[in-house]
Amino acid sequence: MVTFKLVEETDEYLLYWYYAEGDESLKPGIIIVDKINGKIDITELAEDDWERDISVEELNELAESVNREIREEGGTDFLELATEPEHSVFFGDHAVNAIWEKLREGIVPKKGARAWY
Repeated sequence: MVTFKLVEETDEYLLYWYYAEGDESLKPGIIIVDKINGKIDITELAEDDWERDISVEELNELAESVNREIREEGGTDFLELATEPEHSVFFGDHAVNAIWEKLREGIVPKKGARAWY
């Protein structure tokens, strides 16, 4: 689970703090939403968060597994194969996705949470 809260809003940006496992006793990570350019970035990892690069091979292994299951059910491939590695931030990416979903709806979230397990 990850929690986040808006700590500053200007005409140019939104600044969020996010917390791994919702633990506000730990150092927060920082997410900046650039309102001018429509970008969102994790600028600092929260304490107990981690990042990693996921290889093309690993991404494609997962995609092939999903596609194989879909074909077995009579469907066609659902996922395209990757051509470049991905960078992943475990808790931060979930917070970014939750914030981005609300922003696309025209809502600036003041706080929120996302659980996936």
